[in-house]
Amino acid sequence: MSEQDTLMVAGKAQWLLEGGIDELDEGERALLLALARLDADTGRTVTQEERQALEQIAARSGAEAEKISSAVKHMVEAKAQNNRRLDWSALKKRLRRK
Repeated sequence: MSEQDTLMVAGKAQWLLEGGIDELDEGERALLLALARLDADTGRTVTQEERQALEQIAARSGAEAEKISSAVKHMVEAKAQNNRRLDWSALKKRLRRK
């Protein structure tokens, strides 16, 4: 298994298990959990150490983490709406002003 096939870069799960989780705020933990779950759901290999780290993060995360995970999953799986047209003109005007 190569590093590209795994969920986290080498040493990151160990860092999380050794106290790195405490260095993350609630939002960072929730986002990390959501993105890790998404990667795992799409076929990334999850090592035992990574699984332990994710379980610890999940145990410390509240309902917000579940909301973020659900929203990320919905954004990825939702079908594009052909009849929706995005209008970026207001954003372009704001950017030009700066």
